[in-house]
Amino acid sequence: MKFYRGSAAAARSYVEADRSRVDDYYLTEGTGVAERYVATPLPAGGRSVPAVQGGGTLHGDAYERWVAGYDVETGAAKGRLRDDAHALRFVEVVVNGPKSWSLVAALHPDIATAYDAAMDRAAGEVIGWVAEHATTRVGPRGRQVQVPVEKVEAAVVRHHTSTSPNPRRLAIRTLLPHAIY
Repeated sequence: MKFYRGSAAAARSYVEADRSRVDDYYLTEGTGVAERYVATPLPAGGRSVPAVQGGGTLHGDAYERWVAGYDVETGAAKGRLRDDAHALRFVEVVVNGPKSWSLVAALHPDIATAYDAAMDRAAGEVIGWVAEHATTRVGPRGRQVQVPVEKVEAAVVRHHTSTSPNPRRLAIRTLLPHAIY
């Protein structure tokens, strides 16, 4: 897990920079910067079972607004937003597999399809787990109480490139925003 406290513009620059690298030929889909997901815990026999649904593609401007803590559909702030240098923007969880899987996927299209699907399921599991276990604080300062979240938004950023000379088929960065409501 990595806690990101930088600017929304810097987060956007980071993921867009990966799209224009020399080894971009590993980037298979080429659409958007990230995929947005919305997870809602649903009651099921006394415990929550998260429902994770796709929320659309986030292109540059929408991704930057999402990182900054604004609803990408309405433009409204998602809660009270901090704007100081220590404001937490999102928590990052990387879903990855061994490089040998990436190499095999680069050679066999059927394995690449299965590997992509497995990575998608893994990202969905991370998002669902967070939705099931996350809490937030409500109430006035000094009298706040922890309550389960009503909804969690996540952005999944795919990296089809590698920092090493060997190909990396796919790494998924699941970004969980600072404003969970």
